[in-house]
Amino acid sequence: MKRPGMKRIAAVLSALLLLSSCGVLEMREARPEETEVVSDGLLSQSRRGAEAEERSPGLQLYTTPPEAEENPSLTFAFAGDILIDTFIISDAARKAGAGQSYSFLRTVSGVYRSLESADVTVGFDSSAVHPKGDTDPTHRTPAEALETLSNAGYDVLNTLDQDSGAELLAEYGVENLSTAEGGSNALVLSQNGITVTLLTVGGDVHPIGSESVNSQIGAAAEESDLVIVMADWNEGMSSGEQCAAAYYMAEAGADVIVGTGDTVGAVDWLNTNDGGESLAVYSLGNLLSTSAYYENLTGGILTFTAERRSSGKIAVKDVVLTPTFTHMEKGRRDVQVFPLSSYRDELAKVHYVGGLSADTLVSYVRSIVPAVYLPLEYRG
Repeated sequence: MKRPGMKRIAAVLSALLLLSSCGVLEMREARPEETEVVSDGLLSQSRRGAEAEERSPGLQLYTTPPEAEENPSLTFAFAGDILIDTFIISDAARKAGAGQSYSFLRTVSGVYRSLESADVTVGFDSSAVHPKGDTDPTHRTPAEALETLSNAGYDVLNTLDQDSGAELLAEYGVENLSTAEGGSNALVLSQNGITVTLLTVGGDVHPIGSESVNSQIGAAAEESDLVIVMADWNEGMSSGEQCAAAYYMAEAGADVIVGTGDTVGAVDWLNTNDGGESLAVYSLGNLLSTSAYYENLTGGILTFTAERRSSGKIAVKDVVLTPTFTHMEKGRRDVQVFPLSSYRDELAKVHYVGGLSADTLVSYVRSIVPAVYLPLEYRG
């Protein structure tokens, strides 16, 4: 959740949630009653006005009734996987200013607004977390990237099966989740009177579909208002198998299931035997990647609101998946993430992956994600 001291403007934006109007009633102070008598014994105009007012029923004044209180709510943003490799590291080194080893600001600045506007922002990171000064050339997330992600609004980073980098992440105000042995796969957050449990499952330690995982989901549902499960699907798992696994997690008590994978997946609601519904977003694809295939360069930022209704139950609403796309040019340079809605043919023509157009990318997303869950500009 957003915490004081984080380097961003999210706290200012939260004031926009409190929109209210008020009526202003201006009343004049009553003057002392005048008793002056004019020549030939007539009452002064002020005395006549006072007597007329006594005989009239008077002006009845109404104040604007107070607005109904808003239901407590939390907004969430979940972003696709981050795959930082040697190309992205080299590109960040070229963008670095004086005194910097790397700069990732331009790399992700295009999607800042979608990330920082939520109360709770969560991401996936398949790259191992490394401290400053580390020169390991393999897939890694250097500390400079963590600082940028923190400034962009990230509150929680799911490092999947990588060794936990909890201590380093904590330096930048980011919570860590991990399915690695020794890592913590559960995080409890409480804000605006709503308690949320985030669980990450998958891999060998917390295998999807296992009795231990479903028991953990059930226990979380007993203690929390909302349970969100992040699923790192097993390699080779078919879409049908993912759907079945998501259904069993929903039956166990998961209110929202968010998957990770190489490509964007479908969005659906799963009906449970108790009459409830659980949101399933099977994959958010890659937020940042240098793949040679446009399908693996396409990602999504999922946003939704959890609202406590008057009945006390939590409703998940305003579900939107905003498509993203990683741009890069010859030699996999000038890497930058764009909202797909702002990606133009002028950029597509110089993309490292040839033969692209903005329409091709939009059609690809529309073929997977139902239009009702896409931003309005994609529904035409």
